[in-house]
Amino acid sequence: MELILERFIKTEECTVGRLSIINRTFDEYLGREDKEFICDTLEPPIKKMGKDPDYVRQFKSAMPPGRYPVVIRHSESFDLCLPLVVGVPKMTSKQVFFQIGNSVEEIEVGLIPGAYRGDGKMVASRNMIFTLKKLIFQAKERGEGVFLTVVRKIKDEK
Repeated sequence: MELILERFIKTEECTVGRLSIINRTFDEYLGREDKEFICDTLEPPIKKMGKDPDYVRQFKSAMPPGRYPVVIRHSESFDLCLPLVVGVPKMTSKQVFFQIGNSVEEIEVGLIPGAYRGDGKMVASRNMIFTLKKLIFQAKERGEGVFLTVVRKIKDEK
């Protein structure tokens, strides 16, 4: 299963994106990809990361663009099994989880899925976490790997 995160708003307080699933169809006549919207995402603002790992630990930042595996792991902070994005560069000191929350202040390292209200706040993140976990478990039962591709499509919002 391929998840794609397309960011569309960047402010000094947060980064907002849209999470979709890529559905690929292959048959003898047609091969195509369709994007199915799942939810909005909320992340800390995008910051330039230095080479110093202490800098990364000190300042929250959105994930850099790339393609990352996603697994389900237990989060001790939330005492829940949550989707974990693996191998995000420059964020090796902490685990990058899909988290439950309503604002950027609640993010440790990761992102919040849900419905974006337009004021830097999310709603329905708990429901969306359980929906994402269900989709990931179904993909794993089919023997598929699950990947998150973060792309760079951003406009600055004043």
